[in-house]
Amino acid sequence: MGESIKTPYRSATNRTHYVRWSALLLGFPICLFLSTCDGAPRHTIRSSPAKPVLFAEPNPVPAGDPDQPLGTTVITWSTGSEATGDLYVKTNRSPEVFIARAPSGTMKVDWIQFDSTYEFRLYAEKKHRKLLSKLDVIRAN
Repeated sequence: MGESIKTPYRSATNRTHYVRWSALLLGFPICLFLSTCDGAPRHTIRSSPAKPVLFAEPNPVPAGDPDQPLGTTVITWSTGSEATGDLYVKTNRSPEVFIARAPSGTMKVDWIQFDSTYEFRLYAEKKHRKLLSKLDVIRAN
């Protein structure tokens, strides 16, 4: 039916691959299976696990009225998978306090005070060993 020609090219992983070109009876080259017709390699898209997410909106919490001792923010988190995450908060030098358990969520926090730093920590699972993300929240002066 025609001859087959192999053309080498290098992929991003620096491995040599070959494009197989076949000549039809009419003399037009076509490519078969291994590559696109322009010689560029085909890439398989692999889904990678999403990264953990932890943020506060707004942050810093606006100062607002000085007569109002507490400010409000909304904490949003996600472990990046179906795995359950534990959300803790540490205020200044106090120990961590557990506040939520879920793979993802949103929580209104209406207890942000002046002159304090709130460190929110998202851990993987219940074991409290793998820190996925942490975030400092403050109230503006």
